[in-house]
Amino acid sequence: MSKISSVSPNLFLLNSVQDFQAQSLNLLNQSRRKIAILSSELDEEIYGSDEFIHTISSFVRASRYAQVQILVKHTKPIIDTGHKLAKLHQRLSSKILFRKLTVEPNNAEMGFMLCDTNALLYKNDDKVYLGFANFDAAVEVKRFREVFDYVWQYAEPEPELQMLHI
Repeated sequence: MSKISSVSPNLFLLNSVQDFQAQSLNLLNQSRRKIAILSSELDEEIYGSDEFIHTISSFVRASRYAQVQILVKHTKPIIDTGHKLAKLHQRLSSKILFRKLTVEPNNAEMGFMLCDTNALLYKNDDKVYLGFANFDAAVEVKRFREVFDYVWQYAEPEPELQMLHI
C-alpha cells in the first residue's frame, strides 16, 4: 500500500504495481485538461487495466479540451499484444495522441505520467515498481513537461498503430 511521505501529505511513496495502479487512477480522476505519459513499453499493468482505460476514456470525452499525449520507446510489444490503450487511441485518435520516441531524455530509464500542471506519477526506472505520486508538484511537472515537449517534437507517429478509415 502506498505510504504518505513525511515531507508532504500530497506525496505518496509507491513500491508495488497495486500502488501505481491506484495512484494512476487517483491522478486521472483529478485531471481536467491534459495528460502526458512517457513510458518504455507502456506498462500493461498500469496503463492497460480495464479501469484505467475506462477512466482515461471518460477523461477525454468529458471536455473538448481534454487531450492525452503518449510517448513510447518500444512500440513492438504494444502492437503485438494489442494494448488496450493503443486500441483506445485508434478509436479516439484526435484526443489520444501516440508517438514513438526517436530522441531520448537524459534519464532514458524513467517513466512518468503528468496530469494537468500539478500532478505527477513517477518511476525512476520504468521496469521497476518504485517511485512516487505527487498531487502538488507544479515545479516538477513544469520541468518534466519541458523534457516531454522536447522529445515529443522529435517523436514520430507509429504507422502500425494508425487505423485506416475508408
